[in-house]
Amino acid sequence: MKNNYEFRLINIDDIPVMTDLLIDRQNLEAEVFPFLKNSCLNMEYITYRLEKMFANNKIIGVGAFVNDELVGYLMGDIKINNRIGRAAIIPYEGIAIRLDQSSELIRHLYAKASVLWLQQGCFSHSGLVPIGGTVYYEAFLQLSFAIEQVHAVMNIREYKPFENAADADIRLANKMDSEAMGRMSSIISIFQNAAPVFSPALPEVLASINEGFKESVEKDDDIVLLAEKYKKELGFQMYKMITPNLMTPDDGIELCTAGTYQSHMGSGIGKKLMDEGCRIMKDKGYGNITTDWRITNLASSTFWPKCGFKPIAYRMTRYIDRNYAWANVNNPSIKNL
Repeated sequence: MKNNYEFRLINIDDIPVMTDLLIDRQNLEAEVFPFLKNSCLNMEYITYRLEKMFANNKIIGVGAFVNDELVGYLMGDIKINNRIGRAAIIPYEGIAIRLDQSSELIRHLYAKASVLWLQQGCFSHSGLVPIGGTVYYEAFLQLSFAIEQVHAVMNIREYKPFENAADADIRLANKMDSEAMGRMSSIISIFQNAAPVFSPALPEVLASINEGFKESVEKDDDIVLLAEKYKKELGFQMYKMITPNLMTPDDGIELCTAGTYQSHMGSGIGKKLMDEGCRIMKDKGYGNITTDWRITNLASSTFWPKCGFKPIAYRMTRYIDRNYAWANVNNPSIKNL
């Protein structure tokens, strides 16, 4: 590398410079996605977020320093759960380099940080990667990360209603629709479990989703739309209020989940729900809708872009071969095998 970098652990004392680097990164992102110049893009909010991360999470991160000045950082939050085991998760705020630095610095930061994550038993590495500029995305591609989840935003004012939407009734769900929501709770899981996603359908997870769907009609802040014909539910959309953050428009609402029974796929139910969803959200004063989808879900990755959703970030993932834990040249006992 051209510069003589010194790599060392970052900590809470580095937050002021990390904040400056992140603000510069987001200002560049906002040139492509203007709504990212939002109320959270300020020193106070970002300082608070970074301080909270260090205080409430197990953060392991590395900074690159030139003449004792931080010019880039990468940090992972060490997470442990029953499904994926131990994982290092790079939050949206978890990476930034100075604007005069190249994507190669990101690769070197990962080379340093990943060793520390592996020492924590984290063979799964994932992160929210900004894509307004190409620097971060290209660096992660060249580190063998792959796109797993797409995070996108749709401008309601630019939405064009579908011409061939279904002849179905769309209405707001109420507390009497709890059982209907329960019946539809498996729609997404069925698609995620099928080829080419192959996401496990764990019984305890399905039970939790079922309960969450039933309770959705009880929550005052949630907006649930039902598509019906002859009083029979066909599909749904569920909207939630957005907690302000660096990734979301100030006038946005989240389309957190949506689905149509497989037997009615292709009949325009999703289109009718989207038409009505946009109309209702526009009437409520929202300007943007956010959503995300698994890129390997063929139905989702085909339909949502047709609605006008544009990707603003990817969750990218890399899995390290667990054999590395013993099959490495630094293991002295390997010579005895």
